[in-house]
Amino acid sequence: MAQPLSRADIEAAIAKYAPIFQFHPEDQYQPCSVEWFLTHATLVDSQDQKNNIVHPTGAQLPQGPKQGARYYLNIEDSVKPGNPPSAKAYVNAFWQAPLAYTDLQFWFFTAYNGHATAEFSSLVWDKVKHKGQVNLAPLGEHVGDWEYAAVRIDNASKELIGVILSAHGKNILYDKAAIGKQFEIRDGTHPVIYSSLNGHANFPAVGPNYTEHRKILGIPAGLEFNLLNTTATGGTSLKCASAYELVAAEWIKDQVKTPDWVKYPYRWGPEGTVITMDTRTLGEILKASLGAKGADPLLDTPIVLLASELLHIFVKADINGAGAPSGQNPWMGKY
Repeated sequence: MAQPLSRADIEAAIAKYAPIFQFHPEDQYQPCSVEWFLTHATLVDSQDQKNNIVHPTGAQLPQGPKQGARYYLNIEDSVKPGNPPSAKAYVNAFWQAPLAYTDLQFWFFTAYNGHATAEFSSLVWDKVKHKGQVNLAPLGEHVGDWEYAAVRIDNASKELIGVILSAHGKNILYDKAAIGKQFEIRDGTHPVIYSSLNGHANFPAVGPNYTEHRKILGIPAGLEFNLLNTTATGGTSLKCASAYELVAAEWIKDQVKTPDWVKYPYRWGPEGTVITMDTRTLGEILKASLGAKGADPLLDTPIVLLASELLHIFVKADINGAGAPSGQNPWMGKY
């Protein structure tokens, strides 16, 4: 078995293979550093408001074990657009025996995750009659957003053998052959990762990147739904090779200074918030997106069915803050 990477090996791999995150030019919610975010946040102790801390430092955030939902972070509205000059990737290096590779996970943070956008098609006798796009706000919105992409490094050759992308809770592995076919490579060795408009899901290329496909009925009438994860060139970019902090590498933890905030186990946003949209309201939004020509009375039933299903999909995220990255499965190598 090849020896695990040393600290110097990790630094060299980051210099050679660290990804470049490319954000959408119309994205209202840009990346920022944790440190900058905390200067616009308040740590709330739900059991004793006297313990609240305005603009806490990382060292002032409570550590584990977690006590239910006792603590959370409230934000100032001014923090939502983010602060790209402060942004950096937080690198969690994951390896455990007997793995022959090491995953270098590049986590980035945005202060806010924007609304979902969808494409709808009305169907008559299973054929598309009309298409429309709709802003699903507040569905998909939440405070604090952690996303990551990982480069997989062979421990023996020190070469790149895979890329892992996060997208709406899914983790997709691209092997070396797929990297060559599907990814843009800049500066010779750095894969470009495209972050979707408002939602920050990660993809290997520019495009609509449809997910959550649903088809409701179709004969005599029905609806087809796709969640849009639009990616594009021309926006902010985060070059992780020059803007990063190594925050964890368990097998050489004596050589890595882990910031206190990494062990903060609570949400990076408010607790107790809920979506107030109901099925009827969402149904009216869907109907309006199809325009006058698409609003056939035969679509009333499929619209209600689709609205009910979409609320079920999005309500699980609501507008609570994102969970701490160190508590998420990928951090522990569970993809």
